[in-house]
Amino acid sequence: ALFYGFGNFCALAALPDRTSVLRFNRMKGRRPTQAGSVTSDPQRMALAFDWSRIPRHFEPELLISMMADFQSLGPIGFRGPASAIVPDHLTATEGGIRTVQHISPGVRCRSNALVREVLELTGDDLLFVASANRSSHGSAAHYEMEAIRAEFGHRRDVVMIGHDDETANRLSYPRHLPCSTSIVAFHHDVRDGDRPALVLERHGSLGIDDARQVARRHGYGLVVASSAHVRVPVRWADAGRLAA
Repeated sequence: ALFYGFGNFCALAALPDRTSVLRFNRMKGRRPTQAGSVTSDPQRMALAFDWSRIPRHFEPELLISMMADFQSLGPIGFRGPASAIVPDHLTATEGGIRTVQHISPGVRCRSNALVREVLELTGDDLLFVASANRSSHGSAAHYEMEAIRAEFGHRRDVVMIGHDDETANRLSYPRHLPCSTSIVAFHHDVRDGDRPALVLERHGSLGIDDARQVARRHGYGLVVASSAHVRVPVRWADAGRLAA
């Protein structure tokens, strides 16, 4: 597994095969069969989705442009119909639609070059990705590589690559909290007033108002799902000060 700087926090990436996913789900303390997310470099992101299965009111070109807008700000996740290259254990089915979550650190993160190199070495177009800590609120902070090293550094099957200056890097993402990404979905057939709408399924690092502004710039509304009414917590001692 690769533990690495991911935008303004840290992520874990591994090969997308079932054996690797089961192994690192156990390492994180998740259910072994829990569906994971995928990541790639920006040039491969569109390969994760089946654009023929999106609702009629969405236009692929506009969606891809909107995704690039989100990525220009920083870390973000998208969920949509899964393409054939995504293995079943990295998908979830909703309303008869096989979907995938693609998590991106944003286009400014230097990890994109690292992931591109890994994909070229493995011959894959996608990697399994998850937050770089155990699935409990008492585990290491998402953003602190030293804390993650203390938690996982004893293992021989992990590699850790962080930002040169993690504090300065976090400050370069003023719109984001250092926690799991917000996830915007485009496989739903919903409207926000008179606009076709995206669905905010997880309220994470990017705030609702910022997500809504990006969506509206591309002609879309934003509907907040019940799962996004509570924001993902930041795992550090000063979380209240940061969130304020």
